[in-house]
Amino acid sequence: MGNGDGAPGAKVGEKAKKEVIVFSIFNTHVKRIGIPRTFIGGGLMYLSFLEFIFIHLTSIIILYRWMIAPFFKTKEFRIKDFIILDRGKIRGMTGLDRLNCEFCGYANGTATLWNFELDAIAEADLGKGRLLRKLVVSAYALLLAIFSVFNFILSKVLFAIIALFLGYHWASTKTTRRRLKETDYAGAYGLLMRGLLRFAKVYAETLSANLEQIESSWCPLKHIERAGIVVPAHHGNFYDRDRLGEVIGTLARDGTVSPRKPRY
Repeated sequence: MGNGDGAPGAKVGEKAKKEVIVFSIFNTHVKRIGIPRTFIGGGLMYLSFLEFIFIHLTSIIILYRWMIAPFFKTKEFRIKDFIILDRGKIRGMTGLDRLNCEFCGYANGTATLWNFELDAIAEADLGKGRLLRKLVVSAYALLLAIFSVFNFILSKVLFAIIALFLGYHWASTKTTRRRLKETDYAGAYGLLMRGLLRFAKVYAETLSANLEQIESSWCPLKHIERAGIVVPAHHGNFYDRDRLGEVIGTLARDGTVSPRKPRY
């Protein structure tokens, strides 16, 4: 873009910025696939907020922070390094844009943190130790099974409906299971615990894959860089925060910044 006020590039940039304010990211999808698909598919995404609250409170707080970390001294993770809520402060965004981006920040941060915590447990052999520790591991396994199965079913059903309206791609659980087996994920554990951790990991990874499509379509903007933050790998496809106009243009044309383009 040109730097002068009268340069064509500056005019295009100003027009794109106004389009962000007036039409928002939501309306770029309306123009591309129509109001019914965008409204129903986009609206259903907000129902998954309960899923992430549930994961946050159960798997991240209760199961890892309160049960595993204190007894087994596993690696501690700071929630604020994963759940980053700063994109709503970007100038030129509508209220709906802010809501979408903060939702994406919370959901993707929660899923990423859960993946890290599962990896930490998989790498540590919690099966050894005194009776109290064995009881803690047994309680963890039971609760993880209940929480994961319940949430997994809810997550798959909800995303299947969202994908139907927005044209997203289904994340393969079979491929993930095969890779975990080949890499001997949680291999230090017995059959039952190993199977449970792999099931939870399949859920966590496919959840992240589904979220990649959503965030890449609704708020593909980078966070403010600071020491210690952890962002999903797909943020490498995202735009800098001062390039809102280009984001709108890309979403209007392709529907996403992801290499996996929507089916429609």
